Amino acid sequence: MRPKYLILTIAGYLLLPCLYGGLFLNSFIPYHLPGKQFLVWYLVHMASGHLLLYLVNSNTSVNVSKLSLAFLGITLLISLSRMCQGLYHHKPILYLCLLTGLNTVLLFLWNRKRGFFTG
Repeated sequence: MRPKYLILTIAGYLLLPCLYGGLFLNSFIPYHLPGKQFLVWYLVHMASGHLLLYLVNSNTSVNVSKLSLAFLGITLLISLSRMCQGLYHHKPILYLCLLTGLNTVLLFLWNRKRGFFTG
């Protein structure tokens, strides 16, 4: 994959959920959102990431394994930082842990040689 397409895809992975948060949840920055709104933002983050992986996989001849690993790193960084924030403020983080685990498994499935939707 060309570096400019990789950068555009990763930018879309980060900016689409932030745009959703700014338009519907009143904050472009996910760390300013309360718990339930952050979980909704995180679901949009997951869905946009998998949609971008599907579009790259179906419309180009690019292997999406490196892209899914980049998405995995970004996702784990966002999740772990928000979990630390929740633990610091004595808030429950179980749902975020479950969503992070689910997203990690799905991104590892994308990392397979043939991709998740192609069998």
